[in-house]
Amino acid sequence: MKKIISFLNADIKIINSYFLFTIVLIILVCVGYSSYALFSFTKTSNNVIEGTVGELKKSGVDTLIKLTNNQNNSGLYTITHEADTTLQIGANESVTEYRYRGASPKNYVTFNNEVWRILGVFPTDDGTGKIENRIKIIRNESIGQYVADSNNSVEIAWPETNMNNNLNGTYLSSLTSETQNMIGNAKYYLGGYDGSEYQQGLVQTPVDMYSYERKIKNTKSNEFYYGSNPNSFIGKIGAMYASDYGYASSNCETKKLYDQNSSNYDIRACNDTNWLYNIKNGEWLLDQNPDRGLGVNFYYTNKNGYIENFGGMFSTHNFHVRPVLYLKSNVKITGGNGTSSNPYILGL
Repeated sequence: MKKIISFLNADIKIINSYFLFTIVLIILVCVGYSSYALFSFTKTSNNVIEGTVGELKKSGVDTLIKLTNNQNNSGLYTITHEADTTLQIGANESVTEYRYRGASPKNYVTFNNEVWRILGVFPTDDGTGKIENRIKIIRNESIGQYVADSNNSVEIAWPETNMNNNLNGTYLSSLTSETQNMIGNAKYYLGGYDGSEYQQGLVQTPVDMYSYERKIKNTKSNEFYYGSNPNSFIGKIGAMYASDYGYASSNCETKKLYDQNSSNYDIRACNDTNWLYNIKNGEWLLDQNPDRGLGVNFYYTNKNGYIENFGGMFSTHNFHVRPVLYLKSNVKITGGNGTSSNPYILGL
């Protein structure tokens, strides 16, 4: 009986302390801090327990998603693509993305001790079929001008090009070890479309290109892919899509890629409100054009802000390259606010 009385006088307070901290933990989980609600307990006397809440850090994905719909003038907006059974992702349910849009969104980030920009948060296949939201980033400046491939075959697919081999070989190896540890494998979609019409230009829009890039297969010869070229590749580094470029503008995703007769009807109308129109030079894109006559070729951004496709001798044409990659889902934002003067800081 004395032991029971002693327990009631002292140890029950300890139990109450643990209970209190458990309640606090539940609250933290409910508001989104489940990954890093850390506690340490110290018994300072026979009937007192001190608890310390550790530093709370949400994943970088969670941090950014809370800023969508332009919270705090972030420039981040929600984009939803309806389910489409012809696509490699989003076949059975709609896809929700979070994209930075406009002239000057708060999407600056320090990566590899350089200035990069956040394209947004995207449901991303890691190549095994596992899909989770991950942050997609692009280098703010070009790493130089390159030919797509020294082989003059216009039928070549992206995974076979010198450009891809350099990005996922020499360039990747040149990054710091800390930087490399933050990069995850991802499935990059390789679809495209011919889309050119005589005396009109490229009549497809960034919205159209989003679907074409992700098509599972052709429904007729050379519709989205040339011949037996693959519809995707698994790697760590790629280039941006035509749809990425179009959606980065303020509400120009339904305009043509290129109107041969007037810039008012294509994406040039939004040059002033497209943060990706910053290097103002020809820049390789990931999209292919399964041209009926020439085989496959790739799209690129023109220095004037519209998008063209290229066919012919790869070895004679240099365009700028800006690496694009998906961070691992466990990468956190540990500092900064996304402005050019105070870019986000990343950590594991």
